[in-house]
Amino acid sequence: MEARQRGKGTGSTLADQPAPTPIRLKATLLRHGIRHDEVSARLIQAGGSRAGQPLSRSAFTLLLNRGWRPSHTPWDQITAAIEDFLAERGVSAEEIAEIWDEDLVRHHSTKPLNTRIGEDRSSRKPNDNAFEIEPEMLSPQTLRHFGLFRDPFINDVHGPDDLFMSADQRYVREAMFQAAKTPGWFIAVIGESGSGKTTLRRDTLDRIDREGLPTVVIQPKTRNKELITSTHLSISILKAVNPHEKPRRNVEELDGQVEEALLLSSRLGQTHMLIIEEAHNLQIKTLKQLKTIWELEDGHKKLISIVLIGQPELQEKLDERRYFEAREVIRRCEVVKLLPLDNQIAEYLNFKFRRIGADLSQVFDPLAIDGIRMHSKLNRPVRGKNGNEVMSLAYPLNLHALVTKAMNEAAAHGAPRVTADIIKGV
Repeated sequence: MEARQRGKGTGSTLADQPAPTPIRLKATLLRHGIRHDEVSARLIQAGGSRAGQPLSRSAFTLLLNRGWRPSHTPWDQITAAIEDFLAERGVSAEEIAEIWDEDLVRHHSTKPLNTRIGEDRSSRKPNDNAFEIEPEMLSPQTLRHFGLFRDPFINDVHGPDDLFMSADQRYVREAMFQAAKTPGWFIAVIGESGSGKTTLRRDTLDRIDREGLPTVVIQPKTRNKELITSTHLSISILKAVNPHEKPRRNVEELDGQVEEALLLSSRLGQTHMLIIEEAHNLQIKTLKQLKTIWELEDGHKKLISIVLIGQPELQEKLDERRYFEAREVIRRCEVVKLLPLDNQIAEYLNFKFRRIGADLSQVFDPLAIDGIRMHSKLNRPVRGKNGNEVMSLAYPLNLHALVTKAMNEAAAHGAPRVTADIIKGV
Protein backbone atom coordinates (compact mmCIF):
# COMPACT_ATOMS: atom_id res chain seq x y z
CA MET A 1 0.00 0.00 0.00
CA GLU A 2 2.91 2.30 0.72
CA ALA A 3 4.05 1.85 -2.89
CA ARG A 4 1.29 4.22 -4.03
CA GLN A 5 1.84 6.86 -1.30
CA ARG A 6 -1.80 7.40 -0.49
CA GLY A 7 -1.68 10.84 1.04
CA LYS A 8 -0.92 12.71 -2.15
CA GLY A 9 -3.59 15.35 -1.68
CA THR A 10 -5.64 17.22 -4.23
CA GLY A 11 -4.86 19.10 -7.40
CA SER A 12 -2.05 16.84 -8.61
CA THR A 13 -1.07 17.18 -12.27
CA LEU A 14 -0.51 14.24 -14.57
CA ALA A 15 3.24 14.84 -14.41
CA ASP A 16 3.14 14.53 -10.59
CA GLN A 17 1.22 11.28 -10.68
CA PRO A 18 2.64 7.74 -10.79
CA ALA A 19 3.86 6.17 -14.00
CA PRO A 20 0.97 4.88 -16.17
CA THR A 21 1.01 1.25 -15.07
CA PRO A 22 -1.84 -1.04 -14.00
CA ILE A 23 -2.27 -1.78 -10.31
CA ARG A 24 -3.26 -5.05 -8.63
CA LEU A 25 -6.65 -3.66 -7.68
CA LYS A 26 -7.92 -4.57 -11.14
CA ALA A 27 -6.97 -8.24 -10.78
CA THR A 28 -8.56 -8.28 -7.32
CA LEU A 29 -11.86 -7.04 -8.71
CA LEU A 30 -11.79 -9.68 -11.43
CA ARG A 31 -11.01 -12.48 -8.97
CA HIS A 32 -13.89 -11.53 -6.70
CA GLY A 33 -16.39 -10.76 -9.47
CA ILE A 34 -16.73 -7.11 -8.50
CA ARG A 35 -17.84 -4.79 -11.30
CA HIS A 36 -16.03 -1.50 -11.88
CA ASP A 37 -19.23 0.53 -11.64
CA GLU A 38 -19.92 -0.97 -8.19
CA VAL A 39 -16.66 0.51 -6.93
CA SER A 40 -16.86 3.84 -8.78
CA ALA A 41 -20.34 4.41 -7.34
CA ARG A 42 -18.78 4.47 -3.86
CA LEU A 43 -16.18 7.10 -4.78
CA ILE A 44 -17.90 10.44 -4.10
CA GLN A 45 -15.96 13.39 -5.47
CA ALA A 46 -15.07 16.19 -3.06
CA GLY A 47 -14.70 19.16 -5.40
CA GLY A 48 -14.89 20.48 -8.94
CA SER A 49 -17.97 20.59 -11.15
CA ARG A 50 -18.96 17.06 -10.11
CA ALA A 51 -18.68 17.58 -6.34
CA GLY A 52 -20.96 15.21 -4.47
CA GLN A 53 -21.31 12.88 -7.47
CA PRO A 54 -19.69 9.45 -7.85
CA LEU A 55 -16.58 9.01 -9.96
CA SER A 56 -17.40 8.00 -13.53
CA ARG A 57 -16.69 4.47 -14.63
CA SER A 58 -14.30 5.78 -17.33
CA ALA A 59 -12.30 7.72 -14.76
CA PHE A 60 -12.15 4.66 -12.52
CA THR A 61 -10.82 2.65 -15.48
CA LEU A 62 -8.03 5.22 -15.89
CA LEU A 63 -7.25 4.83 -12.21
CA LEU A 64 -6.95 1.05 -12.60
CA ASN A 65 -4.93 1.00 -15.80
CA ARG A 66 -2.76 4.09 -15.56
CA GLY A 67 -2.57 5.03 -11.89
CA TRP A 68 -4.52 8.24 -12.63
CA ARG A 69 -5.71 10.24 -9.58
CA PRO A 70 -8.74 12.56 -9.42
CA SER A 71 -7.73 16.21 -9.21
CA HIS A 72 -10.41 17.40 -6.78
CA THR A 73 -10.65 14.49 -4.34
CA PRO A 74 -7.91 13.61 -1.84
CA TRP A 75 -6.18 10.37 -2.75
CA ASP A 76 -6.35 9.04 0.83
CA GLN A 77 -10.14 9.49 0.71
CA ILE A 78 -10.29 7.46 -2.52
CA THR A 79 -8.10 4.65 -1.23
CA ALA A 80 -9.94 4.44 2.10
CA ALA A 81 -13.32 4.18 0.34
CA ILE A 82 -12.07 1.43 -1.97
CA GLU A 83 -10.46 -0.56 0.84
CA ASP A 84 -13.59 -0.31 3.00
CA PHE A 85 -15.74 -1.50 0.08
CA LEU A 86 -13.45 -4.47 -0.61
CA ALA A 87 -13.52 -5.45 3.05
CA GLU A 88 -17.34 -5.38 2.95
CA ARG A 89 -17.22 -7.73 -0.04
CA GLY A 90 -15.09 -10.24 1.83
CA VAL A 91 -11.65 -9.48 0.38
CA SER A 92 -8.94 -10.45 2.88
CA ALA A 93 -6.77 -7.83 4.57
CA GLU A 94 -3.65 -9.43 3.07
CA GLU A 95 -4.99 -9.00 -0.45
CA ILE A 96 -6.19 -5.45 0.24
CA ALA A 97 -2.70 -4.56 1.44
CA GLU A 98 -1.32 -5.25 -2.07
CA ILE A 99 -3.97 -3.65 -4.31
CA TRP A 100 -1.98 -0.42 -4.86
CA ASP A 101 1.17 -2.21 -6.00
CA GLU A 102 2.05 -2.30 -9.68
CA ASP A 103 0.68 -5.39 -11.43
CA LEU A 104 3.76 -7.16 -12.76
CA VAL A 105 1.89 -10.20 -14.06
CA ARG A 106 0.60 -8.59 -17.24
CA HIS A 107 2.84 -8.03 -20.24
CA HIS A 108 3.23 -4.47 -21.47
CA SER A 109 4.66 -2.99 -24.64
CA THR A 110 7.84 -0.92 -24.43
CA LYS A 111 5.92 2.21 -25.34
CA PRO A 112 2.28 3.28 -25.04
CA LEU A 113 0.09 2.40 -27.99
CA ASN A 114 -0.18 5.02 -30.76
CA THR A 115 2.80 7.07 -29.58
CA ARG A 116 6.25 7.58 -30.97
CA ILE A 117 9.31 6.55 -29.01
CA GLY A 118 10.63 9.66 -27.27
CA GLU A 119 7.34 11.54 -27.49
CA ASP A 120 6.73 13.80 -24.48
CA ARG A 121 3.45 12.74 -22.92
CA SER A 122 3.75 14.77 -19.70
CA SER A 123 1.42 17.50 -20.98
CA ARG A 124 -1.37 15.08 -21.91
CA LYS A 125 -4.46 14.89 -19.77
CA PRO A 126 -6.68 11.87 -19.27
CA ASN A 127 -9.13 11.88 -22.16
CA ASP A 128 -12.01 9.49 -22.46
CA ASN A 129 -11.84 9.91 -26.24
CA ALA A 130 -8.15 9.01 -26.51
CA PHE A 131 -7.57 5.59 -28.04
CA GLU A 132 -4.85 4.38 -25.68
CA ILE A 133 -5.52 0.79 -24.69
CA GLU A 134 -2.89 -1.36 -23.03
CA PRO A 135 -2.64 -4.64 -24.96
CA GLU A 136 -3.91 -7.67 -23.06
CA MET A 137 -5.09 -11.21 -23.80
CA LEU A 138 -8.52 -12.71 -23.45
CA SER A 139 -8.70 -14.28 -20.02
CA PRO A 140 -9.73 -17.95 -19.59
CA GLN A 141 -12.85 -16.62 -17.86
CA THR A 142 -13.72 -14.58 -20.98
CA LEU A 143 -13.17 -17.50 -23.34
CA ARG A 144 -15.49 -19.68 -21.25
CA HIS A 145 -18.04 -16.88 -20.90
CA PHE A 146 -18.41 -16.48 -24.67
CA GLY A 147 -17.90 -20.13 -25.56
CA LEU A 148 -14.67 -19.53 -27.47
CA PHE A 149 -11.93 -22.13 -27.78
CA ARG A 150 -9.12 -19.71 -28.60
CA ASP A 151 -8.28 -16.04 -28.91
CA PRO A 152 -9.16 -14.72 -32.41
CA PHE A 153 -6.23 -12.28 -32.31
CA ILE A 154 -3.36 -14.40 -30.96
CA ASN A 155 -1.36 -16.62 -33.34
CA ASP A 156 -4.12 -15.96 -35.85
CA VAL A 157 -2.19 -16.00 -39.14
CA HIS A 158 -1.07 -19.40 -40.44
CA GLY A 159 -1.40 -18.76 -44.15
CA PRO A 160 -2.77 -16.37 -46.80
CA ASP A 161 -6.37 -17.38 -46.07
CA ASP A 162 -6.01 -15.93 -42.56
CA LEU A 163 -5.28 -12.43 -43.87
CA PHE A 164 -8.07 -9.87 -44.05
CA MET A 165 -7.46 -7.59 -47.02
CA SER A 166 -9.03 -4.17 -47.36
CA ALA A 167 -8.84 -2.46 -50.76
CA ASP A 168 -5.69 -0.49 -49.94
CA GLN A 169 -4.08 -3.53 -48.29
CA ARG A 170 -4.69 -5.56 -51.45
CA TYR A 171 -3.05 -2.82 -53.50
CA VAL A 172 -0.02 -2.65 -51.19
CA ARG A 173 0.25 -6.44 -51.15
CA GLU A 174 0.23 -6.60 -54.95
CA ALA A 175 2.69 -3.71 -55.27
CA MET A 176 5.16 -5.45 -52.96
CA PHE A 177 4.78 -8.71 -54.87
CA GLN A 178 5.32 -6.98 -58.21
CA ALA A 179 8.47 -5.40 -56.76
CA ALA A 180 9.67 -8.92 -56.03
CA LYS A 181 8.83 -10.18 -59.53
CA THR A 182 10.02 -7.24 -61.60
CA PRO A 183 13.17 -5.20 -60.82
CA GLY A 184 12.88 -1.42 -60.91
CA TRP A 185 10.10 -0.77 -58.39
CA PHE A 186 10.75 1.89 -55.75
CA ILE A 187 7.91 2.16 -53.25
CA ALA A 188 7.36 3.41 -49.70
CA VAL A 189 4.71 1.61 -47.64
CA ILE A 190 3.50 3.98 -44.94
CA GLY A 191 1.18 3.21 -42.05
CA GLU A 192 0.60 3.89 -38.38
CA SER A 193 1.88 1.47 -35.74
CA GLY A 194 -0.33 -1.61 -35.83
CA SER A 195 -1.70 -0.96 -39.32
CA GLY A 196 -0.39 -4.25 -40.74
CA LYS A 197 2.90 -3.29 -42.40
CA THR A 198 4.89 -6.16 -40.92
CA THR A 199 2.11 -8.64 -41.72
CA LEU A 200 2.21 -7.59 -45.37
CA ARG A 201 5.99 -7.91 -45.48
CA ARG A 202 5.77 -11.43 -44.06
CA ASP A 203 3.03 -12.30 -46.51
CA THR A 204 5.20 -11.09 -49.40
CA LEU A 205 8.11 -13.27 -48.29
CA ASP A 206 5.77 -16.22 -47.83
CA ARG A 207 4.21 -15.64 -51.26
CA ILE A 208 7.65 -15.50 -52.91
CA ASP A 209 8.39 -18.90 -51.40
CA ARG A 210 4.96 -20.38 -52.21
CA GLU A 211 5.11 -19.34 -55.85
CA GLY A 212 8.74 -20.30 -56.27
CA LEU A 213 9.97 -16.88 -57.44
CA PRO A 214 13.74 -16.68 -58.02
CA THR A 215 13.87 -13.54 -55.88
CA VAL A 216 16.78 -12.63 -53.61
CA VAL A 217 15.40 -10.59 -50.72
CA ILE A 218 17.84 -8.24 -48.98
CA GLN A 219 16.91 -7.08 -45.48
CA PRO A 220 19.63 -5.07 -43.65
CA LYS A 221 20.03 -6.44 -40.14
CA THR A 222 21.09 -3.18 -38.49
CA ARG A 223 18.48 -2.60 -35.76
CA ASN A 224 19.04 1.14 -35.50
CA LYS A 225 18.15 2.34 -38.98
CA GLU A 226 19.63 5.77 -38.24
CA LEU A 227 23.04 4.10 -38.40
CA ILE A 228 22.54 2.62 -41.87
CA THR A 229 24.92 4.03 -44.47
CA SER A 230 25.51 3.26 -48.12
CA THR A 231 28.33 0.92 -47.03
CA HIS A 232 25.90 -1.02 -44.79
CA LEU A 233 23.51 -1.35 -47.72
CA SER A 234 26.24 -2.49 -50.12
CA ILE A 235 27.48 -5.15 -47.69
CA SER A 236 23.92 -6.38 -47.07
CA ILE A 237 23.29 -6.71 -50.81
CA LEU A 238 26.58 -8.51 -51.44
CA LYS A 239 26.01 -10.97 -48.57
CA ALA A 240 22.53 -11.82 -49.85
CA VAL A 241 23.46 -12.11 -53.55
CA ASN A 242 26.93 -13.67 -53.25
CA PRO A 243 27.52 -14.75 -49.64
CA HIS A 244 30.85 -16.41 -50.47
CA GLU A 245 32.50 -13.17 -51.63
CA LYS A 246 34.29 -11.10 -49.03
CA PRO A 247 33.36 -7.38 -49.11
CA ARG A 248 36.21 -5.05 -50.12
CA ARG A 249 37.19 -2.31 -47.70
CA ASN A 250 37.57 0.36 -50.34
CA VAL A 251 34.17 1.97 -50.96
CA GLU A 252 34.56 2.22 -54.73
CA GLU A 253 35.73 -1.37 -54.99
CA LEU A 254 32.81 -2.48 -52.78
CA ASP A 255 30.33 -0.66 -55.02
CA GLY A 256 31.88 -2.38 -58.03
CA GLN A 257 31.53 -5.76 -56.30
CA VAL A 258 27.84 -5.12 -55.62
CA GLU A 259 27.09 -4.09 -59.21
CA GLU A 260 28.98 -7.07 -60.58
CA ALA A 261 27.19 -9.51 -58.23
CA LEU A 262 23.75 -8.11 -59.10
CA LEU A 263 24.55 -8.18 -62.83
CA LEU A 264 25.69 -11.82 -62.77
CA SER A 265 22.75 -12.90 -60.58
CA SER A 266 20.28 -11.10 -62.85
CA ARG A 267 21.69 -12.81 -65.96
CA LEU A 268 21.20 -16.13 -64.18
CA GLY A 269 17.49 -15.34 -63.94
CA GLN A 270 17.23 -13.98 -60.40
CA THR A 271 15.46 -10.80 -59.31
CA HIS A 272 16.40 -8.71 -56.28
CA MET A 273 14.39 -6.76 -53.72
CA LEU A 274 15.80 -4.56 -50.96
CA ILE A 275 13.37 -4.18 -48.02
CA ILE A 276 14.07 -1.68 -45.25
CA GLU A 277 11.72 -1.69 -42.24
CA GLU A 278 11.53 1.25 -39.84
CA ALA A 279 12.62 3.35 -42.81
CA HIS A 280 11.29 6.50 -41.14
CA ASN A 281 14.52 6.42 -39.10
CA LEU A 282 16.79 6.57 -42.16
CA GLN A 283 18.95 9.65 -42.53
CA ILE A 284 18.27 11.89 -45.51
CA LYS A 285 21.73 11.27 -46.93
CA THR A 286 21.03 7.52 -46.87
CA LEU A 287 17.74 8.06 -48.70
CA LYS A 288 19.64 10.01 -51.34
CA GLN A 289 22.13 7.14 -51.75
CA LEU A 290 19.29 4.66 -52.40
CA LYS A 291 18.86 6.31 -55.80
CA THR A 292 22.34 5.14 -56.82
CA ILE A 293 21.47 1.55 -55.91
CA TRP A 294 18.08 1.70 -57.65
CA GLU A 295 19.67 3.02 -60.86
CA LEU A 296 21.92 -0.04 -61.30
CA GLU A 297 20.93 -1.66 -64.57
CA ASP A 298 21.85 -4.09 -67.33
CA GLY A 299 20.96 -2.23 -70.52
CA HIS A 300 17.34 -1.16 -70.11
CA LYS A 301 16.73 -3.66 -67.30
CA LYS A 302 16.92 -2.54 -63.69
CA LEU A 303 18.78 -4.87 -61.32
CA ILE A 304 16.91 -4.25 -58.06
CA SER A 305 13.64 -3.08 -56.53
CA ILE A 306 13.49 -1.11 -53.28
CA VAL A 307 10.69 -1.24 -50.70
CA LEU A 308 10.74 1.15 -47.75
CA ILE A 309 8.38 0.40 -44.85
CA GLY A 310 7.77 2.97 -42.16
CA GLN A 311 5.50 5.08 -40.01
CA PRO A 312 4.04 8.46 -41.13
CA GLU A 313 7.32 10.24 -40.38
CA LEU A 314 8.65 8.57 -43.52
CA GLN A 315 6.20 10.57 -45.62
CA GLU A 316 7.60 13.74 -44.06
CA LYS A 317 11.08 12.69 -45.17
CA LEU A 318 9.72 12.09 -48.67
CA ASP A 319 8.45 15.67 -48.90
CA GLU A 320 10.68 17.45 -51.41
CA ARG A 321 9.50 20.84 -50.18
CA ARG A 322 11.14 20.00 -46.85
CA TYR A 323 14.13 18.06 -48.18
CA PHE A 324 14.77 19.61 -51.57
CA GLU A 325 18.26 18.12 -51.69
CA ALA A 326 16.69 14.63 -51.88
CA ARG A 327 14.21 15.54 -54.63
CA GLU A 328 15.73 13.17 -57.20
CA VAL A 329 15.07 10.09 -55.08
CA ILE A 330 11.78 11.41 -53.67
CA ARG A 331 10.30 11.91 -57.17
CA ARG A 332 11.10 8.32 -58.08
CA CYS A 333 9.52 6.79 -55.00
CA GLU A 334 5.84 5.83 -55.10
CA VAL A 335 4.13 6.29 -51.74
CA VAL A 336 1.36 3.86 -50.76
CA LYS A 337 -0.55 4.18 -47.50
CA LEU A 338 -2.31 1.73 -45.22
CA LEU A 339 -5.55 3.41 -44.20
CA PRO A 340 -7.67 2.72 -41.09
CA LEU A 341 -10.52 0.20 -41.24
CA ASP A 342 -13.19 2.79 -40.42
CA ASN A 343 -15.90 1.43 -42.71
CA GLN A 344 -14.78 -2.19 -42.52
CA ILE A 345 -14.65 -2.79 -38.77
CA ALA A 346 -17.63 -5.17 -38.82
CA GLU A 347 -16.22 -7.06 -41.82
CA TYR A 348 -12.81 -7.32 -40.19
CA LEU A 349 -14.13 -8.61 -36.86
CA ASN A 350 -16.54 -11.00 -38.59
CA PHE A 351 -13.58 -12.38 -40.53
CA LYS A 352 -11.49 -12.88 -37.39
CA PHE A 353 -14.28 -14.61 -35.47
CA ARG A 354 -15.23 -16.84 -38.40
CA ARG A 355 -11.63 -18.06 -38.57
CA ILE A 356 -12.06 -19.57 -35.09
CA GLY A 357 -15.56 -20.90 -35.77
CA ALA A 358 -17.36 -18.20 -33.76
CA ASP A 359 -20.29 -15.89 -34.49
CA LEU A 360 -19.50 -12.20 -33.89
CA SER A 361 -23.19 -11.40 -33.34
CA GLN A 362 -23.23 -13.72 -30.32
CA VAL A 363 -20.40 -11.74 -28.73
CA PHE A 364 -21.06 -8.14 -29.80
CA ASP A 365 -24.28 -6.15 -29.82
CA PRO A 366 -24.76 -4.48 -33.27
CA LEU A 367 -24.51 -1.01 -31.70
CA ALA A 368 -21.15 -1.96 -30.21
CA ILE A 369 -19.57 -1.82 -33.68
CA ASP A 370 -20.57 1.85 -33.99
CA GLY A 371 -19.15 2.31 -30.50
CA ILE A 372 -15.84 0.85 -31.63
CA ARG A 373 -15.80 3.19 -34.62
CA MET A 374 -16.42 6.23 -32.41
CA HIS A 375 -13.91 5.08 -29.80
CA SER A 376 -11.28 4.78 -32.53
CA LYS A 377 -11.43 8.47 -33.42
CA LEU A 378 -9.08 10.93 -31.83
CA ASN A 379 -8.93 14.72 -32.02
CA ARG A 380 -5.41 16.03 -32.42
CA PRO A 381 -3.93 19.48 -33.09
CA VAL A 382 -3.11 20.34 -36.69
CA ARG A 383 0.50 21.45 -37.05
CA GLY A 384 0.72 25.13 -37.90
CA LYS A 385 -3.04 25.70 -37.60
CA ASN A 386 -5.49 26.69 -34.92
CA GLY A 387 -7.84 23.78 -34.46
CA ASN A 388 -8.01 20.01 -34.45
CA GLU A 389 -8.49 17.26 -36.98
CA VAL A 390 -10.26 13.98 -36.42
CA MET A 391 -7.85 11.10 -36.75
CA SER A 392 -9.03 7.50 -36.96
CA LEU A 393 -6.94 4.85 -35.24
CA ALA A 394 -9.03 1.89 -36.41
CA TYR A 395 -6.00 -0.21 -37.30
CA PRO A 396 -5.82 -3.97 -36.66
CA LEU A 397 -3.56 -3.86 -33.59
CA ASN A 398 -5.64 -1.10 -31.98
CA LEU A 399 -8.88 -2.93 -32.70
CA HIS A 400 -7.46 -6.09 -31.17
CA ALA A 401 -6.59 -4.22 -27.97
CA LEU A 402 -9.96 -2.49 -27.71
CA VAL A 403 -12.07 -5.57 -28.52
CA THR A 404 -10.06 -7.79 -26.18
CA LYS A 405 -10.39 -5.37 -23.29
CA ALA A 406 -14.12 -4.89 -23.91
CA MET A 407 -14.70 -8.66 -23.96
CA ASN A 408 -12.77 -9.08 -20.70
CA GLU A 409 -14.86 -6.31 -19.16
CA ALA A 410 -18.12 -7.86 -20.36
CA ALA A 411 -17.17 -11.26 -18.96
CA ALA A 412 -16.13 -9.72 -15.64
CA HIS A 413 -19.55 -8.06 -15.41
CA GLY A 414 -21.43 -11.13 -16.53
CA ALA A 415 -22.84 -9.30 -19.58
CA PRO A 416 -24.14 -11.69 -22.28
CA ARG A 417 -22.70 -9.52 -25.07
CA VAL A 418 -20.37 -6.56 -25.44
CA THR A 419 -22.47 -3.40 -25.66
CA ALA A 420 -21.78 0.15 -26.81
CA ASP A 421 -21.71 1.24 -23.13
CA ILE A 422 -18.98 -1.27 -22.34
CA ILE A 423 -16.96 -0.02 -25.34
CA LYS A 424 -17.40 3.57 -24.18
CA GLY A 425 -16.19 2.71 -20.71
CA VAL A 426 -13.00 0.99 -21.83
